[in-house]
Amino acid sequence: MTHRTCFIVMPIGDQDVLGEHISASDLKRRYDDLIKEALLRADPTLEITRADDVAIPGTITSDILTRLMHSDVVVADVTFPNPNVFYELGLRHSCRIGTIIIRDKGGPKVPIDIAHLRHIEYDNTPSGLKDLAQKLKHVLDHFARSPGTPDSQFQELAKLTQYPFPDYGSREKAVEPEAEAIMAMMQSPEILNLLIRSGSGEPINQTELISAMAQNPAIMGHFAQAMIKSGQLSFGGQAQSAIPPSRSERRAAAKPKRPRK
Repeated sequence: MTHRTCFIVMPIGDQDVLGEHISASDLKRRYDDLIKEALLRADPTLEITRADDVAIPGTITSDILTRLMHSDVVVADVTFPNPNVFYELGLRHSCRIGTIIIRDKGGPKVPIDIAHLRHIEYDNTPSGLKDLAQKLKHVLDHFARSPGTPDSQFQELAKLTQYPFPDYGSREKAVEPEAEAIMAMMQSPEILNLLIRSGSGEPINQTELISAMAQNPAIMGHFAQAMIKSGQLSFGGQAQSAIPPSRSERRAAAKPKRPRK
């Protein structure tokens, strides 16, 4: 059974917020005793990672970016204004759904840019832990039931406008059917010889060529695709010849015909 992965976005180094100093150890306790504990109560199978498990404070490494892109769930604590937290939250919203924003009720106001986003408020108390776990479970269950539902304004707009995200998974550029047909024929000396002879002006029996191609279904498939795209093969009308005209045929076609008297 594959467990869901969860990445925690929050400050991990010392913070000075509105004249108050928040130490890295205070943040670590908040993570261990409240956030992580609440998540495990909501789903004991979660594989939870925080940024300092993969990077030093203040850095955004490829490991962090990888987790932002690929983690099933990202939980972002925006209690303490932090540039890295806001940047990582924006990256996550722009590339994938499955994000939960949380904040301490007693913390400073969040910037207006994200104040409108759906979030869970919590109290850093024993009763607050229980309440946070219940709310996280509700959201995690929703993600499981509706895996394709947008969870941010960005993803909602992207879905509404059918925004074409770059597809880096398609590494190879599509090959045109004509090129595929030629490459496939190159693998058959017999077919290649027939085409060369035809191009040199020698009359070639089309049945002989089709029979040779029929011996290799892969070649026949590529050849048929190329013919359909070029209009040489049509199921609704008369098909054109797939064999290149010989030199004598080209001369005959080019010679003007005398009108009948």
